[in-house]
Amino acid sequence: MGAGAAAAAGRARSGAPRPGAQAARPAAGRRAWRAAAEGVEQLFSGLEIVGLEKVVDCVKQHPVVLVPCHRSHFDYLILSYIFHTNYLSPPHIAAGINLSFWPMGPLFRGAGAFFIRRTFEDNELYKMVFRKYLTFLIREGYTQEFFIEGGRARTGKILTPKLGLLSAIVNAFLQGVRRDLYFVPISIHYGRVPEEEAYKSEITGADKEKESLVSLLRARGVLKRRYGTAYVSFADPISLEAELGSLRDRFRAGFGQAEIEDEKRRFVRRLGFRLLRDVNAAAVAGATAVSASALLGGPQAACRLGDFLTAAHALVALLRAQGVRLTSSLERNEASNYRESLGWLEMGGLAERLPDSDGIVIHVPAEKRVNLDFYKNNTIHFFILPSLFTRALLAEVPLAAVAPYVAWWLDFYRWEFPLPERGALRAQLERWLDYYRDSGVLEGDAAVVEHPVILATAGLLENFREAYLVAVRTVAAQKEWPISQAALLQRMRRQFATSLLLGEVQKPEGNSTAIFANALSRLAELGHVAVVRRGRGGREWSLEPGAAFERLPDLIHRLGT
Repeated sequence: MGAGAAAAAGRARSGAPRPGAQAARPAAGRRAWRAAAEGVEQLFSGLEIVGLEKVVDCVKQHPVVLVPCHRSHFDYLILSYIFHTNYLSPPHIAAGINLSFWPMGPLFRGAGAFFIRRTFEDNELYKMVFRKYLTFLIREGYTQEFFIEGGRARTGKILTPKLGLLSAIVNAFLQGVRRDLYFVPISIHYGRVPEEEAYKSEITGADKEKESLVSLLRARGVLKRRYGTAYVSFADPISLEAELGSLRDRFRAGFGQAEIEDEKRRFVRRLGFRLLRDVNAAAVAGATAVSASALLGGPQAACRLGDFLTAAHALVALLRAQGVRLTSSLERNEASNYRESLGWLEMGGLAERLPDSDGIVIHVPAEKRVNLDFYKNNTIHFFILPSLFTRALLAEVPLAAVAPYVAWWLDFYRWEFPLPERGALRAQLERWLDYYRDSGVLEGDAAVVEHPVILATAGLLENFREAYLVAVRTVAAQKEWPISQAALLQRMRRQFATSLLLGEVQKPEGNSTAIFANALSRLAELGHVAVVRRGRGGREWSLEPGAAFERLPDLIHRLGT
């Protein structure tokens, strides 16, 4: 085997990107496009696209990096399908090496995917090759695509940004190969996702199934169903040149200097959260998301149809007040008392209608609340501030103290939701105060507790509060240290199940390994626990009591009130 062939074989084994992969495999590319088109058209009854013209204008002059949210494996198929059918060069997609399995790997590669390892911090050669490849893509003006959340969001909401690839793109751009580069945040919204049951299984403690031909064949039943309309919203492109401003010359001149590299990391972090906020802002609100929010946000496991409709209409009014784009399905359901949406949920086994002497009762079976929570989380970011504002009012927090009260909760939930820009919170709360006054939610400075807005928003974040409360209690009660993260997460799940039986918590969907893992990350930041990394590459986490461990009772008290 010659040196060139050996190098190519090494790249194939390692999953390293191959420059020009699309051009090198035209036959595979054609098969990939046919498969993508057939899959999208077979699975989804429609595709609604907003804002694509902004991307068209950008790609004519600059390299573009697409930054979509990641809710499904069909995200990249849909985006490639959109580009292909609109006569745009499909993007080069940064994909995890776990997707390189036969027979899909060659098709994905032919369609523009390049496979990379999840982590390669300890491999200098791999890092160098990867940097060179990114520089090549930017210099040649290729459109790229990567998922800043790292993996698919099993919970249905935006994850905290993984900044490695974003940092690599910024560093490649700083080489000066192009005058500008544009990031395009993209929101993708589904009526239902094909991976719904798999996500539920993982969130409730099962191991993630490795992608393979066997798992693909097992999913054939999924591929025979229809999943409604997919909505793709392109946000305004973000100029990297404009974001950098004078920092561009500073970063280039001080490359490698510790102080400059720290400043660059802070810039990349700010940019990462800016991208996520723009993805959220571009999101649409659909009928399934609103129905899920109205059903799961209530105080009981079931609600009367009239109460559901009152909550749903109040939530839509909150969305309209923010200028959120409503899907055509949501508009139809608003006008028809959600007959279509409730029928859709009932047909899919996510809700059931129960007869009652006083009319219809809508019930979400306990085992389906996690499924429905995925759709509630699709739009939860639009309701965070109203929900926390409502919580403050119900806790009788003086209006002058509402801003710091809400800021505390937002900071505590920083692993759950992208925070508002610094300095913007107070102005946003002032706008919500005006809305509450104008809508009759307030009498003087007190909440009208039976007002639809109060009833619709009071419980929307309860599953997060209950999960964090159980997480903190479990950590505080732990006697044997150190303990692996996996073992501690399982103890949290068992404790939550016990607390449900005791009536100490009310939301079964809060029993989520994803939320518990985020809670542990926040407790580590606050010093309540200390993380010890073991194993290859530090991938195994063990936890020990942190410097602030003794202050956990104070946190328990705050979360419990």
